[in-house]
Amino acid sequence: PGRNAETTNGCTMAEHHALLARHHEGLLPPLEPHLPSYRDPSAVSAFLPGSVGQAALHRGSDVLSTRSPSPAPAAQEPHQPSVAYGRSAVSKTLRVLKDLSEQPEEEGQGTADLKKKNLKVLLECLVDHSSIGEAIMQGEDGDGLALLKSLLSDSEADVRRYTAEVINRYSTLLQGRKQICVSGCVEMLADLLQDPSSADVRIASGKALNHLVTAMDARDEICNHPEGPAVVVKVVRALLAISARDSEISTPSLIPILYECLSHLLVAEKATELALQEDLVPLLIHTLKRRMHKVASLKVLVSLCGHSQGKRAAIDNGGLQAICGMLTSQETVERQLSARATLLMCVDESGKHKAGILVPNLVQQLYSTDHDLYKNALLAIRSISESPSTRVLVMKALEDDPEMQARVHNDHRVHLAAFRYETGSPSTA
Repeated sequence: PGRNAETTNGCTMAEHHALLARHHEGLLPPLEPHLPSYRDPSAVSAFLPGSVGQAALHRGSDVLSTRSPSPAPAAQEPHQPSVAYGRSAVSKTLRVLKDLSEQPEEEGQGTADLKKKNLKVLLECLVDHSSIGEAIMQGEDGDGLALLKSLLSDSEADVRRYTAEVINRYSTLLQGRKQICVSGCVEMLADLLQDPSSADVRIASGKALNHLVTAMDARDEICNHPEGPAVVVKVVRALLAISARDSEISTPSLIPILYECLSHLLVAEKATELALQEDLVPLLIHTLKRRMHKVASLKVLVSLCGHSQGKRAAIDNGGLQAICGMLTSQETVERQLSARATLLMCVDESGKHKAGILVPNLVQQLYSTDHDLYKNALLAIRSISESPSTRVLVMKALEDDPEMQARVHNDHRVHLAAFRYETGSPSTA
């Protein structure tokens, strides 16, 4: 009764409530809910091992606070992308895109904007293998890829770009790659590599092609297809056009992508023959000499040198001189690829006699702790030592290390092919 009813432990009730609010301030829920997200929203889970198996959020389906109240049925636009498709987003969006593609392009910019919006929704849905598989299942009768093929020839650049990205997502599954190869989309993607209106279209098409041919099944399907040679020629011509000085379609970031694509396609002998007819080798050697796109261009060189015509063309255009310095690169992968290309070129007769310039750097790789690098260097030295003049250079380079010199000499004597140029040398068992 004697205590002031308006105070609590020396402070007023208002001050007490203010203290409580400050105390519980850290316990309040955040204003923006924290939602799980991928490291790269534009990438597929197949290329992100840490994200494989995570449930993908569908566009707005689980965030009720961001949904607009449903309008009256008469006010709904059938072609507008909805924020509440849920699990039927893929099939619904494909149906909407099919309806839009059947409309004449004279409808104006509105139809193109609707196509772009629906393609964006489709890309947001195709973030895991379950949704990609669902999209592929929707097009098992051929309608799905036929729709995408028609959109690749759309007059709007963004529509072509988003369509190429959708095809890129399809290529992460075996069934999708089969449909892409059969539908004729590969040839259209190759045509878009020289799209004059947009660099984004060229890059998206190059990425889709590269991801497609990375898989062995798709690469074999393309190389064995009647239209396969045309695809290889189009990729090589696109690379030459983009790399040309003062090119109107210059796209520097697309060059390494096309080199990667060719490194897979040129495994086939027919593809290599066609690429050699398009002056690919001079451009490749020029790129290597300038030390540009080193890993991607070295992969192409290794693929070319896997064929007799390719390795001779590389030798005649100065391939051995171009990769000489890369044998001592700071990057392990560059040294490995250079040693592999050297070995392939030194198998050829002309390569054995022209490889003298590589001897000091090759000998240095004999001290490498990397087994692949050491083995390739050893086999290359063994091959070029079949020429007596080059063998003298090898032994001279090892004068400062008698122990290694003796090991290399014994290796030559064990492998009798190293002495086939010397008619009078005795053979050893």
